[in-house]
Amino acid sequence: MKRGFVRSSLLDPDETKRASAEFAAARPFPHVELRDTLVAEQRTCLIEAFPTPTWEGWHRYGDAYQQGKMICNQIEAIPASLVELIHELQSPTMLAYLEQLTGIEGLIPDPHLEGGGLHLSGPGGILAPHTDFHIYPRLGVYRRVNVLLYLNEGWEESDGGCLELYEPGATAPAKIVVPAWGTCVIFRTDDRSPHGFSTPVVGDRWRRSIALYYYTAEEPERYSGDMNTYWQRLPVTTRTARARQWAYEALLLGSRGLGFFAHRIDPNLSRRRRDRP
Repeated sequence: MKRGFVRSSLLDPDETKRASAEFAAARPFPHVELRDTLVAEQRTCLIEAFPTPTWEGWHRYGDAYQQGKMICNQIEAIPASLVELIHELQSPTMLAYLEQLTGIEGLIPDPHLEGGGLHLSGPGGILAPHTDFHIYPRLGVYRRVNVLLYLNEGWEESDGGCLELYEPGATAPAKIVVPAWGTCVIFRTDDRSPHGFSTPVVGDRWRRSIALYYYTAEEPERYSGDMNTYWQRLPVTTRTARARQWAYEALLLGSRGLGFFAHRIDPNLSRRRRDRP
């Protein structure tokens, strides 16, 4: 008999309705924080399955925006129990739940786990606030929803690494989520949903999570981003670094502007507006 990892009560219609209302009303952008989402009996199984920091399957990022971050999106390399959990979170049942929760129809999971899969950040690790890529050329689809599931026992806010949700352009988060065991954060992702964790992981803790992204075949009518990840500025000290930072931001602003106008003149989107009842 196939085991389940997600609590069945999470999918209860009344609970889904409550969570959907919370999602729609949430600030700084639509999201919901769900706690205790995993079956308690599966805790030991998942803890033992999650790879250690020395695992050879990790891809290690070297940039300052993602300091100390490791990722594995190769489904063939991920331990079997975690693959089962990922498949459960991508199942038709979960897709229907996410559609009801977010109000976004036709959600599609990514079998390639681009940018997702297993995430691990170690001591001093950060993820600078950013907005995600929206256009996914590999499948020709548009990113709409992020699901972040945390697998950290005994985690407190003082341990750092807490998820931060920002208003666009803000330097201080509007909401902080402690990445404690079984906490799942689901949010609408577009160019108005900055998120990350700017407070470093403290001591010898390791921040473990599963990140999954969901798409639609049809682009939203409102401009939601392009193929770039847009990072919030990090401190730079030298004159050369500041000049490069300004040039980088100017070029990204130009890229975003071109994407916005391309979206506005897309004849297929115009047709959708005309065909609306």
